[in-house]
Amino acid sequence: MGDDGMLLNFELPTDAFQAPKKSFKGGSWKDRLTARKSAEWGRKKAEERATGKSNKTPDYGNVRGEKEEFIRGDGKPAKRPRTDNHDGGFQPPRTGPRPGGRAPGMRETLPKSTNGEVISSLFTYNPAAKAAKPDPVAEDETPVEPSNAPLTDEMATFTNLGLSPNIASHLLNKMNIKAPTEIQRKSLQQLCTTDKDAFIQAQTGSGKTLAYLLPIVQRISEISKKMKAEGQDFNRKSGLFALVLAPTRELSKQIETVLEGLLSCCHWIVGGTVIGGEKKQSEKARLRKGLNILVATPGRLADHLNNTEVLDVSRVRWLVLDEGDRLMELGFDQDIQKIVSNLNLRSRKVQETPIPGLPEKRNTVLCSATIKADIEQLKSIALHDPVTIAVEASERTNDANGEVTEQVFSAPAQLKQSYAIVPPKQRLVTLIAVLKQAFKRKGSVMKCIVFMSCADSVDFHFELLTHDIASTSKDKKKDSSDAMQELKLPKQSRTDKIPQGNTIAENRIDGPAAAFATSENPVHIFRLHGSLQQSTRTAALKAFSKCEDPAVLVCTDVASRGLDLPNVDFVIEYDPPFSKEDHLHRAGRTARAGKEGRAMIFLQPGCEEGYVDILKESRPRNLTHHDADELLKKGFSASGVVTNREWEQAATEWQIESERWTTEHPRHLEQARRAYQSHIRAYTTHIASERSMFDMKQLHLGHLAKAFALRDKPGSIRVPGLRPGKEDGAKMKTARRAQAGKNHAAASGDGKRSRDAADLDVPEMTDEQEARRKMNKMGRSMGGASEFNLG
Repeated sequence: MGDDGMLLNFELPTDAFQAPKKSFKGGSWKDRLTARKSAEWGRKKAEERATGKSNKTPDYGNVRGEKEEFIRGDGKPAKRPRTDNHDGGFQPPRTGPRPGGRAPGMRETLPKSTNGEVISSLFTYNPAAKAAKPDPVAEDETPVEPSNAPLTDEMATFTNLGLSPNIASHLLNKMNIKAPTEIQRKSLQQLCTTDKDAFIQAQTGSGKTLAYLLPIVQRISEISKKMKAEGQDFNRKSGLFALVLAPTRELSKQIETVLEGLLSCCHWIVGGTVIGGEKKQSEKARLRKGLNILVATPGRLADHLNNTEVLDVSRVRWLVLDEGDRLMELGFDQDIQKIVSNLNLRSRKVQETPIPGLPEKRNTVLCSATIKADIEQLKSIALHDPVTIAVEASERTNDANGEVTEQVFSAPAQLKQSYAIVPPKQRLVTLIAVLKQAFKRKGSVMKCIVFMSCADSVDFHFELLTHDIASTSKDKKKDSSDAMQELKLPKQSRTDKIPQGNTIAENRIDGPAAAFATSENPVHIFRLHGSLQQSTRTAALKAFSKCEDPAVLVCTDVASRGLDLPNVDFVIEYDPPFSKEDHLHRAGRTARAGKEGRAMIFLQPGCEEGYVDILKESRPRNLTHHDADELLKKGFSASGVVTNREWEQAATEWQIESERWTTEHPRHLEQARRAYQSHIRAYTTHIASERSMFDMKQLHLGHLAKAFALRDKPGSIRVPGLRPGKEDGAKMKTARRAQAGKNHAAASGDGKRSRDAADLDVPEMTDEQEARRKMNKMGRSMGGASEFNLG
């Protein structure tokens, strides 16, 4: 057959000569899913080798925002079409000055990446502040009289206020308290002479703990003298006379410490605590021996009232509710109502041996530095016709009916407050710059507290701040393949596949602050949050308080209420508080008892700038404005003299090395991702009246990821499962498996139970319990409060 000159051109599919997709059977669904993904990856690799083309999207490092600029490893901008505009079409290169960015020539000053990866710049396309920068105001250096300092009036002595000479002498000689504060003076005058309920309100750091402990100890001491005069012995078994309720375990421990120091002059009066996280058997033994004053958390006290028969509260005549607004915020209102009802019921018990001097009715004292509408509810539950004991007039907010809905006291007069407007990309390096500047000179700052919104963020930043990023950059000699072999990971292992459970050790609570400290001024760093075990939390607070060297405490709001930590000079609110009352309490960890102190809060450009008006409500003496460039210049300028923008290059190098440190270690990567997720969830929990200032829709998630040293796209930052160390999910899964075993055994009719069900003896769930379980699961999947660990 001859050639007719026709040419046939058949187009074959790309996978015509590939093996058909294999179906996987058997094993668990996770194993089948892993096998399918592995086979799919192998087919793609075979196709790339056959065609000589790669479909893999280049790794551009950190997620880019709209119109973001990227810098390649050679220092030149990455040129590629942009398709991320709102219309989905082509975005032409922008000409002219870049909004919020540097001049084009400044790109050459950025450090070059050793492996050629593309890195997002810290100093380009950052949002600008909406409000105009306020004119610099000269700081008022005129001396101001502290508003929470001890009184200097010669007549304002403890003996003149009704305390016995024994207690007054002990305060002066043993506790080094020479004179009372204004709130202590008013409380002693009221509570030592009358039996009326009282509401105590004063500034943070004004000594409210002694304001209610001193009258109680004085009154019980007088009862003991009258009993001895009538031939009765007073000891720890004479009865429980006073109860003090505190919202947190740390505050309960601190109150117990103050009480122990005060009772050392009255050794016949015995105090103790019952708090969550401790062994109940030890607490029951303590109650069985007898106590005269008991400090407790509401939940644990309500538990003992229901289950501990030896706890006799029939003689309780003083009930103190410390930090009342926090008690209501944490949902202790029902526990407090049960406790008050229990006290009312058991107080009617007829005493076999009447105690001389014991008041006929119970006196209740409510203490708080701030007061909100829910405090009125607590007043109605526990107080009857109370007397208000306050130091200064407060600003009152009235509702439509003319009733007081809110009272806010000002911050201490000697407290210097400031706020920093920092773009989200620069938050991490700005925090480092502030800490560098604060601890640059030895003796300038002794102790500092950094408040964050959630426990995962505390753990990540603690791990980062205890790592020397600069030395890692200088000593880095291994390439990426050697680093992967050192981690015992396959060479082609993806960084987004990280093993679960890689977290910081539970008992590691301190370390050297290698990220910002110097050899001339070494700094220790501590961590504290509510997800730690109680023994670990107590050890962290004790170590930070007794540390004689400069120290930093990274913590959640678990340390914001009532704690009197010595020598705290500086408070940094890295994450804004969830309410303005929390801001007042956070800043109140410094400038206590008449001492000087500083407080700084980080805010992002945009809607968060509205929080400045809330800061002004506390009538600060000096409210200073800072921007990120100003703080970075001071922190990253080596010589102290700003020349050739060397601080910009130093800050960028530090950021790049921190991102390498995060991405090259699976444990650090998981910590960073968990912290990022938890931070965003916590961001949505601000109170309703302030939520417009913390709008999730205006939060740039891509830029925020850079603040956690991440280079991932926000959509790919997922760490499934509960926070490691939390076994609730595992217990629920085991219980469901056991229940399924029981159901299967019942359906088969053999009458046998599965091994899991027999070991756990899990009761069969009713429809109501099953519905509640599904709702809880839905809440966790939607980012409920139980998942992001607010501390």
